[in-house]
Amino acid sequence: MLFKSMLPWEANTLIPSTKRGCKGQMETLLEQALRTCTNVKNRQTKTRDAGVEAIYEIIERDRLLENKLLIIRLAAGALDPGVTGLIANELMSEFQRPVAILQEREYEGKKAWMGSARGYEKSQLNNFRQFCIDSGFVFQAAGHANAFGLGIYDENIDDFIRWSNDELEDIDFSPSYKVDFIYQANTARPQTILDLGDHHELWGQNIDEPLIAIEHILVTKDMLTLMSRDKNPTIKITLPNGISCIKFKASEDEYNKLYSETGCVTINIVGRPEVNRYYGSVTPQLLITDYEIVNKQAYYF
Repeated sequence: MLFKSMLPWEANTLIPSTKRGCKGQMETLLEQALRTCTNVKNRQTKTRDAGVEAIYEIIERDRLLENKLLIIRLAAGALDPGVTGLIANELMSEFQRPVAILQEREYEGKKAWMGSARGYEKSQLNNFRQFCIDSGFVFQAAGHANAFGLGIYDENIDDFIRWSNDELEDIDFSPSYKVDFIYQANTARPQTILDLGDHHELWGQNIDEPLIAIEHILVTKDMLTLMSRDKNPTIKITLPNGISCIKFKASEDEYNKLYSETGCVTINIVGRPEVNRYYGSVTPQLLITDYEIVNKQAYYF
């Protein structure tokens, strides 16, 4: 349907509508293809996000970040295989280290762990697949250098983790960011954010979306807003110059750490420029990729 809708002589063909509440009506092939693809993508994203949230809890519970590689072992059928690679991508970007999400399987009569692996190509380990092969502990590593299917027998997986810790001992996988601009809180330029945020069509393969760092932000309670209190709260920090710094998928605990009734919390942030358009108004936003708390003080005058 998608491919046919891209053909000029097919796109506007009228077909029976599948939209809820529109039985008996007609719609174009293009309209139906767009709605169907949007629904599929929304379902995929919802499944991916649920998987990421569940794995965050496993990472914290089992202290998996103490290892050089982020190896997550799940029960058979715990994840839809169709989104395992997407979840691995999310975790790789978040923790900036190689990731493998493996589910329990039986392979050639033996217990094994099989799934998707993603390497962090911006690190010193730029070929995760070859690294796994060179270990001698894996029986399958099929695909590209940093995106491949991985299989390890249960009897070898702990040895593989210990070996990788030794081999990668001198490599630091702590999150770090190559930014395009570094500002102090009082020198950040709203117009720069507006200019960059209006050019999403430029960013893509080998042209990374720009990152901006703003240092030494003194966050007072008047600058801080918890925009929602659902499962994934959103935090907004409004700078005096009108730039809104937005942190999606935050938590009330994060909000509480940034909140001070009489003082302030000093933070550094890294984020992506965005333009917020709302009922004719245009404001600069920085979508927070990461932040660090530098200092807290009880009183601020």
